[in-house]
Amino acid sequence: MLGELPPRGVRVGGVTVAPGQARAVAIALTAVPGSRAGAGADRAVPAWVVVGVKPGPRVSIVAAVNGIETTAARAAAQLAASLAPEDLAGSLVIVPVLRPRGRLAPRGRLGRRLRFPGDVAGKRPERDAFALFSAVVVGAQALVVLSGPRRGRRGVVVARGLLSDPRVRRLALGSGAVAALSGKPRTGDLLAAAAEAQVAGLQLSASGPRADAAAAEPLAEAVRRLLSGLGMLVGKPVVRLDSRHAARPSVPVVSARMVRVRAPADGFLEAPVEPGGVVRARAMLGRVAPVLPGRAAAIGAPTAGIVIEAAAAGPVRAGTTLFVMVPLPPGSRALPSEATVRAAIAAPDRAAEELGGKTRVGWVEHIALPGLEIKRLKAKIDTGARTSALHVMRMRTIDTTGGPNRRPILEITVPGGGRGRRPQVVRAAVRDFVVVRDTSGRTERRPVIETALKLGPIRRRIAVTLTNRGDMLFPMLVGRTALGPDVVVDPSRRYLHGRS
Repeated sequence: MLGELPPRGVRVGGVTVAPGQARAVAIALTAVPGSRAGAGADRAVPAWVVVGVKPGPRVSIVAAVNGIETTAARAAAQLAASLAPEDLAGSLVIVPVLRPRGRLAPRGRLGRRLRFPGDVAGKRPERDAFALFSAVVVGAQALVVLSGPRRGRRGVVVARGLLSDPRVRRLALGSGAVAALSGKPRTGDLLAAAAEAQVAGLQLSASGPRADAAAAEPLAEAVRRLLSGLGMLVGKPVVRLDSRHAARPSVPVVSARMVRVRAPADGFLEAPVEPGGVVRARAMLGRVAPVLPGRAAAIGAPTAGIVIEAAAAGPVRAGTTLFVMVPLPPGSRALPSEATVRAAIAAPDRAAEELGGKTRVGWVEHIALPGLEIKRLKAKIDTGARTSALHVMRMRTIDTTGGPNRRPILEITVPGGGRGRRPQVVRAAVRDFVVVRDTSGRTERRPVIETALKLGPIRRRIAVTLTNRGDMLFPMLVGRTALGPDVVVDPSRRYLHGRS
């Protein structure tokens, strides 16, 4: 059996934060041409890194990507102040404002939009995007982007992401958001670049009438719920909101579309429905009083649904979005049950069978290890083994990593993955060494690396020990820590996921 891997330090902005520590770091950006030496550090983006006392996933929390989401930045700051190392299993990298010097954009103007993942050899904005992406996203298991409604609208907590990814679905369900909207992020967005890097990404947005601590608390609580669902909060319970929010559902209302309700004419919005309200079709959402004397125009709901964003009372222009709704299924009179929500959020997948939210796999499956250039490999699913093992024909140390915690870099020969494919020679950094005892009582010291696993709908980074399994039937063994709690193994079936 393998012992539990110890917690590891996190290196961000050239600084390594050790387990049990929390400190501020600075992610240096590219200096402006012609500026004095050290100007890149002056343009740095401040971040807060918390490394727990227990091992666990690494999660990055980024707010104010456009530079104007004040409530989101406030929520990130509250999270940084409230999460201590002794309360955490794993590590957090929190960036309250993704702009140089951590400053919000002046007077609410949108900042320059960076296109991620950037280019280390490109122009200055591309190099800035590359530096931020490398520090925040690379090495993380999950990315949470905090945002808010635009144009001054108020809104309840809404989750947005690629819900066809099971990892993102679990994050959305665990956040306690009122609604979850499925959609593919735009090319160049931080979430789209994270998905390309196989990092699960979710956007959480909310905003109140004022950018104060009370308005930011629902957004901060959603992140705490999400971290609690990942098993990262070990020291204290999730903070609950007051009784005014008690009726909010524990799982989101799921939809692939939104309905926008616009102002019919210039005037003054009166009696708007509060965000979070459930309305029937043709119910009144508010009134627009005309500028000249006359009758106020009633605004009716075009469909039954839940209001996720609403404008504040005051002057409006014709065509301005006043309300954003998520439609409910036909015939719904209230929020759907948790079972209905889970059934709706589970997208059909011919390669996966969902059992109560769990993925069913056989005792032998085809897997892929993209980081090692293995596209298809037979693997035995073994819940009796804690950590996974991969067959290597040869391995040798060729270099060491930089930084205070130097680790060997191995050149390993791994199976090509498929009949007739030649073995691959790849490089991998050693994460740790463990001593393994087999069933016959023999012990072996093995290196441990970290790489990406693809098994049907499962996409995650796992720890893998390297050993010679030439006498074994299957070159890969997938242990229970790689499977996680959301997988059910059917010992009577094989190859339920024919393609990874």
